[in-house]
Amino acid sequence: MFFTVGILLLHVVIFPDYIMPLPILFAGFGTIILFVTGLQYYSQSWEKKDNFIQRIFLHSFIYRLISIGVLYILTMLYDPANLPMEIAASDSWNYHYSGSIVADAIEDGRHIFGVLSGFWKNESDYGFSIIIGFFYFIFGKNILIIKIFNALLGSITVIRIYQITRISYDEKRARMAGIITMLMPALLWFTGFLLKETFMIFLIANIAYLTQLIIIQRKFRVLYSLLILLHFGILFYFRVILAPLLIFCVLIQILFYKTSNKNYKMSAVFISILFIAGSFFVMKKLGMDKHVEIAIEASKDQFGNELSNTSKQRGISYTAALVSPLLIAGAIITPFPSLLDFEAAQLGIYSHFQNEIVRNCLYFFVFLGLYNAYKTKNRRVIFVGGFAILYIIILAISGISFQDRFQILSLPFLIIFMADGIATKYPKRNQHWLSYLTFIFAAILMWNLFKLSNRGLL
Repeated sequence: MFFTVGILLLHVVIFPDYIMPLPILFAGFGTIILFVTGLQYYSQSWEKKDNFIQRIFLHSFIYRLISIGVLYILTMLYDPANLPMEIAASDSWNYHYSGSIVADAIEDGRHIFGVLSGFWKNESDYGFSIIIGFFYFIFGKNILIIKIFNALLGSITVIRIYQITRISYDEKRARMAGIITMLMPALLWFTGFLLKETFMIFLIANIAYLTQLIIIQRKFRVLYSLLILLHFGILFYFRVILAPLLIFCVLIQILFYKTSNKNYKMSAVFISILFIAGSFFVMKKLGMDKHVEIAIEASKDQFGNELSNTSKQRGISYTAALVSPLLIAGAIITPFPSLLDFEAAQLGIYSHFQNEIVRNCLYFFVFLGLYNAYKTKNRRVIFVGGFAILYIIILAISGISFQDRFQILSLPFLIIFMADGIATKYPKRNQHWLSYLTFIFAAILMWNLFKLSNRGLL
């Protein structure tokens, strides 16, 4: 709380001409207060409560509905032209329009993929459009229905993170991870958007949970494997690169997990062969192989293209040679919050500063949790750690690690390590955290100075 007050006051004092609207400032600060006090309250009062899963699901759903309402209010006040969407919505409208096309196609008996091919450039955007289209066909073209669906999926994801952490660690850390996921501002924020990220997080968390069931249970391993392959096929229509990354993470979790069960090695080899063969079948059946090749080819120039596009869109002059080492080195702790209002385009960026501040502060415990996992050789977190780290590396190489929407997919798994880091006590922990926060304080200030200087406002 002292960190938040300090960083906000510093920017208000140094840059009085660029203060964001006070309702947005206070709403963001209030969200941080809610997170901090909620984390303390729930972690103490629910420490030994029964029916934890039911409790956390209900509270998660309520908080997500509240976040949808808050986003509507902020949009009504500062970006009413985008209603009933969200602040600075652009992709949300595209998903709405494409979902409407799908609903009309279902009603007319036309081929869904045929109509979507005329709207989207590639098939990796079809998935969420189809889901929206089916809901629109059943309930009518009501945007709120999709947001409530996102709130429901987000609440189930909270349960999944609790279950994954309980298998990987213990009940104490599992409850902490579930509570953090329930209250995490960034996850609440994206629930209120008509975007596919909430659904993708749900699918990825399901894959992680099913993978852990494979390594700890003797029965139903083939069934779990087939369900994971089904998830791979679905994810192809959301983001192409996720399918091969997740296949790799599943395989290393299964193959490198150690257990006293003598039959596990034979089962692991069989399940791995099933995954490899099944993955090739799914990729071939969906034409995924050619799309992966195209994605890999496009990624060669993506870093430079991304910086160039960002320069044009935001009016910032990036020098790739200077910026690329910083983006790659700081990928796991970025994005930093933008706290200044100096042009209309910044509204959609500074309006969620609370998301970045909370993450920036608590990533110290992520590092601590990752270190603990390495030190104790906890092989049950190979999947969650492997996915989070490799995904962030891919983002950094692609030049998009500083965009919160892309980073959000790794956040639930990082929360697992965060919970372990918070639960781990050692003599100099507070001292080390203060040193880390001092660095983050300076980094946030330098980021905002950088944005002003690139526009000639200093």
